Amino acid sequence: MTYEDKEIEKLWETIFATDKYRVMIGNIADNFPQEKSVKVDYEDINLYDVAFSAYILEEPDRCLEIAKRAVMNMVPNIDRPGQAINVRVCNLPRDAKVEIRNLRADHLGKLIAVEGLVRKVTTVKPRITYALFRCARCNSEIWVPQTGMIMKEPLMCNNPDGSCNKQATRFIEDLKASTWIDTQKVEIQERPEGLRGGSQPERLSGFMEDDIAGLITAGNSVTLNGILRSQEKSDRDKSTVFETFLDVVSIDFEKHEFEEIQITEDDEKEILAMSKDPALYRNIIRSIAPSIFGMEDEKKAIALQLFGGCHKVMDDGTNLRGDIHILLIGDPGVAKSQILRYMSMLAPRGVYASGKSASAAGLTAAAVRDDFGDGRWTLEAGALVLADKGLACIDELDKMTDQDRSSLHEAMEAQRISVAKAGINATLQCRCSMLAAANPKYGRFEEETSIYDQIELPPPLMSRFDLIMILTDKPNKAHDERLSSHILQTQMRGEARMIPEGTEIKGLDVEEILRQTNEIKPVYSIETLRKYVAYSKRIVPVMSPEAFKIIQESFLRIRNMGSGNSVPITARQLEGYVRLSEASARMRLSSIVSEQDANNAADLIEAYLNRIAGNGDGTYDIDKIATGVSAKSRGNIDVVRNIIRDFEGVIGLTKEDIINHGLNNGLEEHEIETALKKLVDVGDVYTPTSNCYKMA
Repeated sequence: MTYEDKEIEKLWETIFATDKYRVMIGNIADNFPQEKSVKVDYEDINLYDVAFSAYILEEPDRCLEIAKRAVMNMVPNIDRPGQAINVRVCNLPRDAKVEIRNLRADHLGKLIAVEGLVRKVTTVKPRITYALFRCARCNSEIWVPQTGMIMKEPLMCNNPDGSCNKQATRFIEDLKASTWIDTQKVEIQERPEGLRGGSQPERLSGFMEDDIAGLITAGNSVTLNGILRSQEKSDRDKSTVFETFLDVVSIDFEKHEFEEIQITEDDEKEILAMSKDPALYRNIIRSIAPSIFGMEDEKKAIALQLFGGCHKVMDDGTNLRGDIHILLIGDPGVAKSQILRYMSMLAPRGVYASGKSASAAGLTAAAVRDDFGDGRWTLEAGALVLADKGLACIDELDKMTDQDRSSLHEAMEAQRISVAKAGINATLQCRCSMLAAANPKYGRFEEETSIYDQIELPPPLMSRFDLIMILTDKPNKAHDERLSSHILQTQMRGEARMIPEGTEIKGLDVEEILRQTNEIKPVYSIETLRKYVAYSKRIVPVMSPEAFKIIQESFLRIRNMGSGNSVPITARQLEGYVRLSEASARMRLSSIVSEQDANNAADLIEAYLNRIAGNGDGTYDIDKIATGVSAKSRGNIDVVRNIIRDFEGVIGLTKEDIINHGLNNGLEEHEIETALKKLVDVGDVYTPTSNCYKMA
């Protein structure tokens, strides 16, 4: 169906005559040019005329140009050349949404919506839209509309006298009197949750002009509504292959990481029914990576991480983190990487990165050259910024360099990234949970050495994790039998699922294999679990007095377990209790943190402290994680320091003499050597000659 210009203008005038838009246009007329856009909801056009709403998607340039004329007729006091009120159509229907990788030649010139994460933005720059030129001979004014990036000059003087056109003349730009608008180039990429099979996310450039320039920053999740246009490649020879870009009409911001998940009334009924199931907790844990055997405690912790605690803003503006960080440290082959990849796929906006190949710039933000051609630098969002309000899965954390790892400290605690590079000082948001994995220092955990001594990660980084889970792989006949059965059944089920339906294999009952291995199938599908988590994020649970008491008692009980001058637990772990208990309440869709939620949190944290910070005698020492030096080690260092100070001669004290004195003081030989190494590392002790030690 086609429309005449007058018909289109009449339709727009009818829409703008409604109370909603009449008030909006009146407000713009009073506040122009501070406000200069009429935001038209596509649904309003659709309710008025379905055929016309479909026509706008097909012929947006013509329809929006006539819409501008219709608005300008209602606001007669704006008559300067080039100045106009913008008409911005927003909230396009789902059938107008196109994934970047699915953009084709058919979409050129159409009004489409493209969802994605903002990868980089340029600075906002002025662009001339109507240039005023003056004839150098007769001073006549000539207005020239400017389109594209190259300035267009007048071809001849418009003086009615005509005397200037008989000979070559020169035109002088009057830049001050010309009409300007702001322009900005952005680049968006596909959301990570839309990618499967390890495909690289596709990118699309967009140009935003006038009052929508400068509204978005790198890392934002947005929907750009605009007209797809083509642009010839800037090669020396003319090419028949063109680049595409989006001429942005309006922006729809994603207010929440789960907003893209549509929850219908039927879904809501199913979700509420699920929340009342007594076996909900167990079923959710069984639905997380069911092909991985065991790992009950780890899956329980990861399930709570998926739901997360509540972000809080206090009266003084202080932000309290609600996201839960978990570190998995384990022997090779215990499926750490597998569970990380599964969670990056399950979580809305999950980003996976391998520490071995990831740099600090790749994790935080990289400085790249501006595409406007003036050589400026702009920021390109890294993995943690792209995971904003989602889950960042970082594998092989121990393989990262110290410099790259240090970039995670601020990201984990303050949930922002401060960037100071290439002359840019900026702060980017990365409000995400982190699920990280690492291997022990010697490749595999050794029984005779304490677990903490085998973790080669800096204490400031380790102390930021709410939970540290240890995964060991020790031969055990009963466990190995169950493990091998599970893995083989998983493989069998995978083989049976690949066989085309209806195919019969002599000697094998495929249906029976699928029935026998039904335990491996998740209780809730990924889609159902995603919707359940999305729904739970609406709930902000409040701590009950009973939960308050349980958490406080657990904290104080562990606090009293210190031996000597050791600190068994700090306030950082207390905040971890709260986050985990809130996540447990959210899992039940409860607005109250109950005793059971508090107990779930206490069980996880006490088990983690026992493995990592336990002294083996029923006491804890959190300084092992927080500072890297336990209270006992500090005591050993003091003893060795006193030995060297008391017995050093002119040339110092030999290592053998230090060990003998240390043994007499009740220390073990390995404890003396460790203390001696720390004293040398910090510079308190030096070696004037080989094998001799002296106080600095």
